[in-house]
Amino acid sequence: MEAITIGTAEGIDAIHQRLSNEFRYLQQEGVHVRIGQHHQGSLQFLNCALEEESSPAGLDLLVRHTVAHALSDHIVDQCEGELIRKIIDSAYHYFTPEEQDQILSYTDRTLNGPPGSPPRLKVGRKSQILHRLRDYLDGADELVLEGFLTFRLRDYVEELEDAVDRAVDDFLMEREYLEFVRLLQYFVEVQEPRIDKVQVVMRPGGLFRLLDESGIAVRSEHLEEFMVEMVESEVNWEDLLVSALITLAPNAILIHGASLATWDDSLETIKRVFGDRVVLCEDCPLCPSGAVGIDGGL
Repeated sequence: MEAITIGTAEGIDAIHQRLSNEFRYLQQEGVHVRIGQHHQGSLQFLNCALEEESSPAGLDLLVRHTVAHALSDHIVDQCEGELIRKIIDSAYHYFTPEEQDQILSYTDRTLNGPPGSPPRLKVGRKSQILHRLRDYLDGADELVLEGFLTFRLRDYVEELEDAVDRAVDDFLMEREYLEFVRLLQYFVEVQEPRIDKVQVVMRPGGLFRLLDESGIAVRSEHLEEFMVEMVESEVNWEDLLVSALITLAPNAILIHGASLATWDDSLETIKRVFGDRVVLCEDCPLCPSGAVGIDGGL
């Protein structure tokens, strides 16, 4: 077989290690591949060729596919992060280094899901790249990695660019949300509590009840005036609950039914704004069992 030559401007040692690991599996089957190395200008090259004593027909294709497999792993595991960093540096250079690091983390979540997610999305990208590499190496003996990324994997690079753009949107939304939370924290800190303790009974469907420490529906002139204004402006129940608690600014908040998924976002905001004033009830008679309603007004 003709030697397969892989060239790159950087990362030659990592590619060499990938190829060596893949060829080690072939060696266990009696197939021996020799890897040579040389440089030309700014590029480093690896030459992969079967040793003469292990060159039966058909092994040429096997070696080419093995090289493709090693390169697809290298591109996603090694090059992808560097490509994303370059995209951020180019398109969003006006963010600070710390902000760019955060955008990088958001991009990783966009591409691969939350931490601990199955690697399904990453495996899908590797599979896509593997097929392109196989098709290319079936008819070519030389591949320069940077050129292949630019001209043969343009759709993959565009996928990374789109992921960065979505990550920036998420980052900006999160930053606005944190600024909003800080503003609410300030409101809570500067105003006098209008009630010592509030019990929040969360209901399925986004409804809730506000009770005092004795279990009686909260009645407050300030709250009732506020509620009329809020309901007339068609604010949703989640926003209504957060705003009502800000208005009352209680010293303690006991939340029943916190496990209801409907309230995940609002509950996170309440915990951030009120901090250690918030206590979650694990299980009690007030915790909802499916009933819907707003007894006693709120």
